[in-house]
This record gives sequence, structure tokens and C-alpha cells, in this order.
Amino acid sequence: MKRFGKAMAALAVAACTLFGGVATANADYVSNGVTYKDNPITLSNVRVSDVGAHTANVSFDYSIDPAQMSQIKDVCFSIEVQRITDITPIQSAAMNHLGQGSLYSFNCDADSNVSDDDLTDGSYDAIYGVHNDVEYKGAFHDRDATHPDWWEDPNELAFKASGQRFVRYYKGWDDKASGSLDFPLIGLTSNTAYTNNAKACKPSSIAECEFGDSLIIDQEAIQQVENVLWDKGVRVKTPVDVRQVILYAQPIYKDPNTKVTNLSGDNYLKQVPDFTTKAEPTATPAEALPSKTDAKLDVANGHAEPGQTARVYVDNLKDEAKAKADANSLFWYAYIYSEPQALTGPNGSPFVQVQKEASTGKYYFDAVIPAGLPAGEHKISVQDENGTVQAWTPVTVGDAPAPVDKSKLTAAVDAADKLAEKDYTADSWTPFAKALADAKAVANKQDASQADVDAAVKALADAQAGLKKAETVPSKPVEPSKPDNGGNNKPSNNKPSNNNKPSNNKPANDKPAADDKKSESKNDEQSDLSKTGASVIGVAGMLALLVVLAAGFLVAGPPLRWDGSVSEN
Repeated sequence: MKRFGKAMAALAVAACTLFGGVATANADYVSNGVTYKDNPITLSNVRVSDVGAHTANVSFDYSIDPAQMSQIKDVCFSIEVQRITDITPIQSAAMNHLGQGSLYSFNCDADSNVSDDDLTDGSYDAIYGVHNDVEYKGAFHDRDATHPDWWEDPNELAFKASGQRFVRYYKGWDDKASGSLDFPLIGLTSNTAYTNNAKACKPSSIAECEFGDSLIIDQEAIQQVENVLWDKGVRVKTPVDVRQVILYAQPIYKDPNTKVTNLSGDNYLKQVPDFTTKAEPTATPAEALPSKTDAKLDVANGHAEPGQTARVYVDNLKDEAKAKADANSLFWYAYIYSEPQALTGPNGSPFVQVQKEASTGKYYFDAVIPAGLPAGEHKISVQDENGTVQAWTPVTVGDAPAPVDKSKLTAAVDAADKLAEKDYTADSWTPFAKALADAKAVANKQDASQADVDAAVKALADAQAGLKKAETVPSKPVEPSKPDNGGNNKPSNNKPSNNNKPSNNKPANDKPAADDKKSESKNDEQSDLSKTGASVIGVAGMLALLVVLAAGFLVAGPPLRWDGSVSEN
């Protein structure tokens, strides 16, 4: 479904165009060099959604007669809103009786039309506001001595009326023969029923006319009611209730001398289903603003000036909201705190419109900061049509103070996070842990002031200075193991001396070369064994055991020869 882009609006002024001759349905005719064609557009399935306090969305389907497709340059869609509350008759109003709906003829390119982008505070109220005693010109006169036939004066005041009446236009057809469209409708009054209650007059004598049962679709519904009052002799302001919300489609032909007649049927003209706008949302109190929201707000430069327009960026919009914003139909209600005040759009609208910024692709809305707002720290929040807070953000209004410096707080928190609870007493750790948690909260707080930050730094430093080390019990030292001598700690008398001389028990013919090698080998082994205590102790024990065994052999048995035989002495 296609959604409308920028729309235009204007005060609704009844078209008073007279056509020469009588037209035949479904047939072109020419008058004064202009070719008139039947309206080829059919509207259907009209529905209303997203009703807020001042906005609604009108959706519909359309189709175009293929026979005229090649002749059409564009299509002008429009919605006319009428809500008249009183009429003061002055004289009979002029009417062009060309059939139901025949007078609908709006110009999307009229110089009086105002684009939504060009709306100002003044033009918004002039177009969409409720106004009292608006003058309607175009008087009807019967025959008299001067005029042998009835006549009209388009510049003569006919009556006054109070209420709301405007037309919104959109011209942006995509050259398709059929489709579905969404049309954003703004300028509505809150808590108000928008219905179609204008009735046709049944009796032939207008003096006896009462409103009948059948609804009419006519730009001149107000004129009809005024004429009934006039012919009944009413000359004072009289309460009435005339309401219409009409959807209309009109082709714009490539040939400027081709126009539409609107004389056959009402396929191009449909009543919008009745709906009632919601009450103005109530601002959420500052203390009730949610701590977390899906969307995020960011005021440009974090600063706004009283009486000026502030641009507020919106991040993390949901896909549905983005689609509406892309279609220029996402409307929210903005407030500024301390005491909440409603913010208006730059055009004077009682709502703000979320749009996409062309240069950055970011979503944003513009809001006017009240001129009398005190300078200082404030908050801006936005709510949807149901009053649900979508997001909020702090903002500095007026002279901007120095930016809040959180670097010391961040460093203090990082250092404190490295401490371990097990190293400190429970009594000193409890207040420290609380101070650390509070410091982290301030560090993460969007609208924390410099005073808040400085106080958190001091509180954390004081709590950290009060930490007391927990007492530790030293472990019992391990005694070194003793060498194993096989139960005899005394050195053996048979152990070789330190001068490397051979034992007296050895034969005298020992080979010196072999002894030198053994001595060197033993020294090497001792050097290697000294590297590890366990190895030294184990090897020393083995050597001691060997010495004892050798001594036993020397005492108990006969001496051995070097060849292994027993001596006979």
C-alpha cells in the first residue's frame, strides 16, 4: 500500500462554476472551447485508522477507466472536512443545482494551497482552526423590476457561519490504473465526532423543507441549510449541526482544455466512515518517566533556546513507526519538564511530526521551546496517541553550562572494580560495595549533573579509604627430609678418603689410569647429584649401603684375589 508524501491544505471554498447546457452521462461535450469528460475514477473500501487527538489516517482503493488512462497527467486526491455549529442568515444563498456531488472541483495547483512544509503558526490556525462568524459570499436574487430573471451576485454576503471547514489535497499519482493509498488527515479537534449527517431536503417547497433521512454529499450542504432557515424567516444566529468528511478524486488531463464534469454518479466521491478523535493526552509526570524506552531521543547539541525551534533526533524506531514516518503520518505529542508543558510543532500544530532527515537519513521532529521557559536543565518527552511514553531525554535550555566531566568518576570506578572482596573485612567491604554501585549508577545516568558526579567520586574514595585488610593465618613450614643411611648415620671407616687414595684393602697393583677415571666419574656424579636434593639423598644412601656391604665382605670372608679365587694363607 502506498502512503502519501507531503500534502497541501486550504480553506474550503465552494466551487460556483456554471456549465452551459445539459450534459448526457458517459458522453463528452464541448462548451466554450473546453471538452468535458465524465470522471473516470472510482473510489472504494474507504476506512479510517490511527485516530489520535488531532490526526487520523484515511485509507482507500482506487481504479481508473482504462479508456482515459493515456489522457491523464495526474490525479488530485482531496478530503474535505465540514463541521458547522451555527449559521446567521442574511439573504438567500446562491446554489448551482447540478446534481449531487456535481460541484466538487478542487485545484491541486491553486496558489492558495499551502504545503505542509510551508505551514506556519498563523496559517495552521487559519486553515484548520475553529472560527466564528465566517462570511460566505454568493447571494441569490429572484426576479424583480430590474431583473426579469433570477440572478446571483458572487461578491455579495449571503450568511455567516461558525465552525471548522478545510480541504487537504495530495497530488502524487504513480501512473497506475489501480491501487491502494493512505492519506494522513491532520487539523482535527480533539474529543470530537467527525461524521456525515447532512441530510437531503425531501419536499418540493423549500419553505416546508425539513432535513430528510437520506445523506447528501455536497459542497453546498451549508448553503442548503442556510436557505431552509432563510425561507422559514430565521434572521438570527441559530445553532446547527452540519458535518461532512468527504473523499474526492479528480483527474488532471494532459490537455489543459479538457476538464472533468462530475455529472454522472458518485464513484469518485465517497463519505469517510464516522470516527471520533481522542482526548488530548495527559503528560506523564517527570517522576513517572520510564527508566528505559525502546526509542531514544537526542536534542541537537544537547541545547535549546527559549522561543526557538529545537530539532530532536529519534533513534531505534520500530519498523512500523519508521514506515509511518516515511509516509509522513507519524504524529506524537511532546512535552518539556520540570512542570510538563505541551510543545507545538513549528507550524503551530498541537502535535509533532516524526520525519526522516534527507541529508542524514535520521528520524527527527521539530518542536518550539516556550519563550518564557526558565534557563537550566529540563527534559523533553514524547507520547503516542494513546499517551504511552515513547522516549525522553535531558536538554539544557538557555545559557549552556560546561559539559559534565565524568572522566574522574570513570577512572575511580575502573580502579575500584579491580579490588576483591575476599581481601577485606566484611564490615568495611559493605559500605564500599554500596558506594561503588552508586557511583556506577551516576556514571550511567544521562542527566547527571557535575555536582552528582563529583559527589559520587568523593563517596567512592572515602569508602575505599575505609577498607580494612582481612587477617591471614600463616601456613606451617614443611621440614626437609633427612638422608637415608640404612639406619646408621655414622660414616663408614671404609669410605675412601678425600685424597682419592686407594683403600688399604685394595691390591697394591691397582691401575692408576683406571683409578683416575673412576675418581673423575665419581666427581662428575657428585656434581650432577648436587643439582637436585632428592637425587643426592637417594644416591648417597645407595653408596652408603654399598660401603657397608663391602665392609662386611672384608670382615667375614677370606680375601679375594683380583681373579676371583680365594687366597689360601
